[in-house]
Amino acid sequence: MSRPVALLARWGVAAVLAVVFLVLMSSVTSFLHPVYGGDSAIFRVIGTALRHGQEMYVDIWDHKGPTLFLLQWLGQVIHEGRAGLFVLQTLFLTATLGMLIALSRRFTSWLGTAGVLALTLAVLSYTFEGGNLSEEFSLPFITFVLYGAVRALDEERPLSGWREVLLFAVMGAAFAFAFFMRANNAIPIAGIFAGFLIQSIVRRTPVIKRIAIAVLGFAAVSGGVLLWFAWRGTLDEMLNATFWFNLRYIEDASIRPKVVAYLGTIAFAAVLTAAGVIGQLLRFGARRSVWLVAVGLGLASVYAVLSPTTSYAHYLTLIVPMIAFAAMLVLSAVRGRVRLLIGAVLVIASIGVTIAQVPNVLRYSAGVHANEAAFEKQLDDVLSVVPDDRRAEIFPWSLPATYYLMTDTLPTYRYFITQPWWGSVDPQVPADTVAHLADTKQPWVLVPATGTAYEGLDQLLADRYTMVRENDRFQLYALR
Repeated sequence: MSRPVALLARWGVAAVLAVVFLVLMSSVTSFLHPVYGGDSAIFRVIGTALRHGQEMYVDIWDHKGPTLFLLQWLGQVIHEGRAGLFVLQTLFLTATLGMLIALSRRFTSWLGTAGVLALTLAVLSYTFEGGNLSEEFSLPFITFVLYGAVRALDEERPLSGWREVLLFAVMGAAFAFAFFMRANNAIPIAGIFAGFLIQSIVRRTPVIKRIAIAVLGFAAVSGGVLLWFAWRGTLDEMLNATFWFNLRYIEDASIRPKVVAYLGTIAFAAVLTAAGVIGQLLRFGARRSVWLVAVGLGLASVYAVLSPTTSYAHYLTLIVPMIAFAAMLVLSAVRGRVRLLIGAVLVIASIGVTIAQVPNVLRYSAGVHANEAAFEKQLDDVLSVVPDDRRAEIFPWSLPATYYLMTDTLPTYRYFITQPWWGSVDPQVPADTVAHLADTKQPWVLVPATGTAYEGLDQLLADRYTMVRENDRFQLYALR
């Protein structure tokens, strides 16, 4: 098979797998799943607001990084709603799978590569949690840096010249892009670089120049982000949201996964990585193998998913490259019938797991859709007293971002949802929001039927507003 045909086949397979997987598993963007989602809805609302001219961290706010919202904006530019995001997801997952194919072929046969891809999608089917989340969009950046590190350690085809410079510059840029999406998502990349550095020292190969080029690539993207926000006059706001807020959020963090499945997935990844490292050392030795890259990736990935105080399944997406790489190393350490057997078992077992997960996703999406439909019905009821052309003037307090998607409106103030929750991290958030409501004399304030959970807003509503509509989920107040 000629090289162009092989490349076309690789990327064609990756694209087909990506589309099929996303149609079945991406409940927030697939045409099979009319679901808005949780965090995904937040990100989609922000992308829509940016598409309509709002300023990030000034007009609309969230404690994720700017590169994530650049992607959300781009999705809405491609096509408003779900479709543009689906296109982006397809491109990113295709890139991830395509690079995994290229990386896997360095270690194993086509059957082994099929097993690696099947295992990757099987794990991803559990961690995906609806899609359009920061961990999903970080995957191609982690995978590219992993591929680059392994390629640079290839002694049979050593890198040099402009290819070496370009590879490490882009690796550094990928690190920065993931870092400014969510700092935690870049931890596996830091682990890859650390493993690569030590592996290069063990091999006694030049490494300072390569790391320096990667640092320049990181600095170029980071500098571009910082300069953009400095030019817009919003650098402090971006840094506060992306870093300082999150530092306050995790200052009481502890490693406490809450579900057995979460711990089990991490244990599986760790055992598989350990097997791959041992196999590499036994077969190729400490200097010729890439075992330290695997160790760096493994330790960093486990830390990345254990460090948050919560244990959402989508955090585990960050260990998908670790699992894929570990499977490659195991397959590279064996030969003959053993390799064939392991490859076949991976393919059959992983396809079975993925297929079994599909009805679970469909049932879950159906349940979420039913809840969202009930929410929307109650929302339509409580808003029935507000003229359609004035619904954009309603200020929702402590309501999910789906409110904006259901009403086809945009936020009018940067702290547009979960004000009490954000306030538990930064008390200034609800205080500023209530001050905004008082200063701008918002005509309507919509709150949950369970109450505001904030004394300052309760006082404002008692002093200036009258309840005009109430049902099982909402209370609507009108300015007196």
